[in-house]
Amino acid sequence: MSGLETAIRNALERSDRTSAETRARIYQSARQALEAGLQKQGIEDQNVVAQQRHRLEAVIHAIETEERAALKARPAPAPSVSLDDAVAPRAAATARPEPQPSAPDRREPAFAGQAPRAGQNDGGLGGLRADRDGPVVSTAAAGEVAARQSSDGKGAVAPEVRAMDGRTRRRKRGRLLSLTMVVATLAAALVAAVWWVETNNLLQSPAARDTNVANPPATVASQDFDGAAGLQTLGAQEGFTGDWVEVYTPGKTGAIAPGPRATAEPVNDDGGQRVLLTSANADADGDVTIEIPATILAELSGKTSTLALTVQATPGKSTEFAVECNFSSLGECGRHRFTLHDERVDMLFKVTFDRSLAPSAAGQLVINSDISGGGKGLNLYAIRVLPGQ
Repeated sequence: MSGLETAIRNALERSDRTSAETRARIYQSARQALEAGLQKQGIEDQNVVAQQRHRLEAVIHAIETEERAALKARPAPAPSVSLDDAVAPRAAATARPEPQPSAPDRREPAFAGQAPRAGQNDGGLGGLRADRDGPVVSTAAAGEVAARQSSDGKGAVAPEVRAMDGRTRRRKRGRLLSLTMVVATLAAALVAAVWWVETNNLLQSPAARDTNVANPPATVASQDFDGAAGLQTLGAQEGFTGDWVEVYTPGKTGAIAPGPRATAEPVNDDGGQRVLLTSANADADGDVTIEIPATILAELSGKTSTLALTVQATPGKSTEFAVECNFSSLGECGRHRFTLHDERVDMLFKVTFDRSLAPSAAGQLVINSDISGGGKGLNLYAIRVLPGQ
């Protein structure tokens, strides 16, 4: 979980998360914090800015989905019964209402136990009735207030009024406390955003952020794995030039050979034409082999070349997959393990073959879509190679 996601969740914990407006303010504050951090550090690369915005929106979408699901699953509150409602019927049977003076510009409330006027129907309300402008008051409560006011002759404030004032003051203090917590949460989110920008090396120059993977040797006996580094991706402004050679496209279904515990299913929908590779075993039985023609291998002989895999994990999931190659007489390129998310990317890595002998047979590129053995799949759109000079 990123630092910004943690800050958003902490803000929701400290605020009224059932309010959609409160959640929206927290999300907007996170966006502003990100923009402020990028602007403060002078990040002008539109690709980097767009990538960070996309990741933040994905986090906000996931958190909002969880919050709405939690609100739907929450049980409805049980109805509460006030003390006056509970004692009003009993008080109505014993208490006598005090006559109230009438005024031409104001209508007084009708108390429980008061006889209805001629031709007037009380609607079956029993001991509690009120006119359109007055509140519903029980006879017991009204009698106590009138008795206290008449006993001292000074119009003293009844305890019920004082209690109501106390509740009003407590509500005001609660609102002030909530506002203070929201401000503190937004400040924490801003600090988290600055920390996130610094920890992701967004302050460095493009040259310092270069994450090119070191060229692997011609043969590797063990796995060379750096899960944190990942594969190098091709910038959106660069694209594939005419120097790139297509090794595999989804239409070449005959070039794929899945193992006993693997499948390769052609897919053609709104997401584009591709092949869904699924490995149910982390061993060789779960490998999917893709044939590389000998004519292409001949262009890699004695050079350092670049391989590009256009891949994407299944929607809503991520997988850790492995890539290795056996290029006939050229040798092997080692086994590489990388983490892939549900975003379509062009993954690049370099291979070096010192041997200048032209291969006479086709080679193989081997992919295992889930080296944990959990059966997660990945979509393969294309494989390209850029021969070295």
